[in-house]
Order: sequence, then C-alpha cells, then structure tokens
Amino acid sequence: MSIVEHPAKAIYLANRNARMTRDQFRERWLTHSRVGEVLTGGPQPIAGLRYCLTVDPTDILPGASNEHDGVGLLALRSVVSIPTMHAVLTRNDVAFADELRTFERAVEDVTVYAASELELEGPETDVVVIEYARRREAIDAVEHLRAIERKPEDDALLEAGVRRWVRNVAVGAPARGFGYDAVTELWFDSLDQVADAAPVLQAFFDRRSAHTERRASFFMVTTVVNKLGRTRP
Repeated sequence: MSIVEHPAKAIYLANRNARMTRDQFRERWLTHSRVGEVLTGGPQPIAGLRYCLTVDPTDILPGASNEHDGVGLLALRSVVSIPTMHAVLTRNDVAFADELRTFERAVEDVTVYAASELELEGPETDVVVIEYARRREAIDAVEHLRAIERKPEDDALLEAGVRRWVRNVAVGAPARGFGYDAVTELWFDSLDQVADAAPVLQAFFDRRSAHTERRASFFMVTTVVNKLGRTRP
C-alpha cells in the first residue's frame, strides 16, 4: 500500500466544559460538529467522523475509566492528510472559540495523529471500547508496536463478541503531556455484550501490561452518538 493510500486518523479526547453535564455536553458536541463542517473550507482532509460518548462503566466493564467524556474519531483520507488536518485544528479562530465553549481544553492539545490498521474487518456498530496505551519507559516504539500486534491468544476477543478491531499507531510528535503510543478500537453490538466480555477484555489488557504502562494508560466504554462520512480503518 502506498503512503498516500494508508488510512489515518486524528483522534481527540473529549472532556466537556465544566459548566455542562454530560447530557448537555452531548448536544453541545453535536452542535460543534456543525460549526466545523461550515468553517473548514478548502481541501477536505476528513473522510468521516465518529463521536463516541463515554457511558458509566461501573456495571459493564470494571477497571474502565469514567474520567473522560468521549473520544472523537476523525478518519483522514490518508497519512499524507495529517499536516492539513493539523492546520484545520490550529488556524481557524472561529472554530477555536467554539471549542473553548464546548471542551475543557483546545482539541489540538488532546489529539493523537495515527496510522490506522484493521486487525479485524467488520461493521461499525454503536458501541466501542477504546484503549489509550502508553508504552513503558524502557520499551522503544518499535518493540511496543510489535508487542500489541494481534496474537493467537487474542482470538478470544472474537469469541467474546468483538465485531471490528482497529489499531491506531501514533505518528509524529504528540502534544506536550499527551504522549500516547496507540489507540485501540474494539467494536461490540451492545453494552450487554461488553459486560459479558469483561473478563476477556481484562485479560487482553493485562497481557499487554509487560509493554504498556497501565498506570499511564486507560480504556473507556463508549456509544456512538454522531456518525458522518464513510467507514475507514
């Protein structure tokens, strides 16, 4: 595959402005997406977007984080589109002002740019377990990348109901203090299926702990509340 064809994403961690509840944030986030559609202009680096809102994981997936409000998955046309996408995030003052009304921090400060790879091809559903992983200090990026490739023992995830599995590997320099190495998407048909798969998911994350710094990593249970554009890895 040519680099100009390799799928990529801009993935941002969404935390709401402190003046809003999570339900209020959901509606404000949807409004913010329309601002972006109107203001972007010029060449379009974004092929599609998915807004994934966090749900309380207490009775679904023990160990999952409820600290963050959601994740924006912005599918880009290719890895080559990343500089254009970065310009979209940083050079539009009107969109930036709307970000500050919507989020706790500017989106550019909490974005991971990544090359995307399908570990399991399947349909996008309405429920996604998303892991943000940071490698251990003693592990270099290449070793970590190899360690989180799909292994035969990971096939238990398929038996537990995973429909689609995407590995997003960070490329380029991260925002200061936001140095995650990979963002993994595990798509399920329902929250009930995630709850049933909880022991398998926990074992999956535990297997990665030899290379992933668990104290600096986290995973979330989310539901898709906004979907625009075509499906991309």
